[in-house]
Amino acid sequence: MGQFKRVSTVTCGPGRPTRSGRRDDRTVSEVPPPRRTQEQRRAATVAKLVDATIAAIGEVGYQRATVQEICGRAGLSAGAMFRQFDTRLDLIVRTADEVFGRQLAGFRAVMDHLSAQENAIDVALRFLRQAQQSNPTHALREIYLAARSDAELRERISPIADNYYREIVAELNRARLLDDFPAEVREPLFFMMLHMFSGEAVVRGVYSRPDLDAAILTLVEDMLAAYAARVAASPEG
Repeated sequence: MGQFKRVSTVTCGPGRPTRSGRRDDRTVSEVPPPRRTQEQRRAATVAKLVDATIAAIGEVGYQRATVQEICGRAGLSAGAMFRQFDTRLDLIVRTADEVFGRQLAGFRAVMDHLSAQENAIDVALRFLRQAQQSNPTHALREIYLAARSDAELRERISPIADNYYREIVAELNRARLLDDFPAEVREPLFFMMLHMFSGEAVVRGVYSRPDLDAAILTLVEDMLAAYAARVAASPEG
């Protein structure tokens, strides 16, 4: 019988000999990750476009947030955008929906932790003020202003906005944040605070007075406390 020559075999462990005699120092971490599915790639592209749209509208305004501006920020071609959205308007509507969703999630997170706060009203007001000064809210505000004179945009985002504010008010009631006030004024109180901080955020871009922030917040909280005390002292309360 002939003699068989012994040869080394390829192994998986780092630093082991291969058939060629060289050492294989590859580790498990160097194994390439599995390829993303088409749906995952699409979701990643949409996320880039939405984030770029928020940034563009918030920084340069609605009109100047062109397809070229958005795609440049996203690092994508216009063709890549139009494979996901038929028109710029479709992307704008999707962006507004995303901003609404993020704000609602943030609001819910704050409401969920209010019971552990010593001054729940103060925490809620500070969150509301901060949210109105964020770039996503600036972008949403720009979309609102554009919708005043763009009927198609207005028709597309109005149902989304309506659902968003219904959800916000429902969360407010669930957290029982305004239970010290009559039921019929709780929603008006919320919108009064929302509009106040929204207006403050707009004016701040031209006339900024951060030195007044603490005094304004204290005044608002004192007014709310005085109103709640008056309601509690009334015969109907």
